[in-house]
Amino acid sequence: MSKVDEPLQICLACFHLIPAHEQVCSQCGADLVAYSAQSYRAKLKLALLHPLADVRMRAIIALGWRAESETADDLVACALRHPSDVVEGLEIVNCLVQIGNAEVRRIALSDLQARHAAHAVREGAAAALAALR
Repeated sequence: MSKVDEPLQICLACFHLIPAHEQVCSQCGADLVAYSAQSYRAKLKLALLHPLADVRMRAIIALGWRAESETADDLVACALRHPSDVVEGLEIVNCLVQIGNAEVRRIALSDLQARHAAHAVREGAAAALAALR
């Protein structure tokens, strides 16, 4: 009979696997109890930093549904951190279009149009800006 492996959890700050019983990450020193107490929006914003694209995409979609102006800069930063992920970038454009604050929406889309490395994302942002005018 083989030994059962120790249960693990993922640190929400650095995304390393650590023992499930730890309340402070042994890799980065993050207080996991404090991270758990954060708002849903804050947790989604943290997920934008995740190394796995599918985790980031779920957070992007959820933030898009929420359409909160406070997340626009985080979404733009996520798109700029992953310039080769065109699908992610285009989904971020779609999320930014949903934001109710017209000025925040314009600034975020303009930033992507000017700075994103992928032509498709720049064009998507330009088309979104044109449609909003």
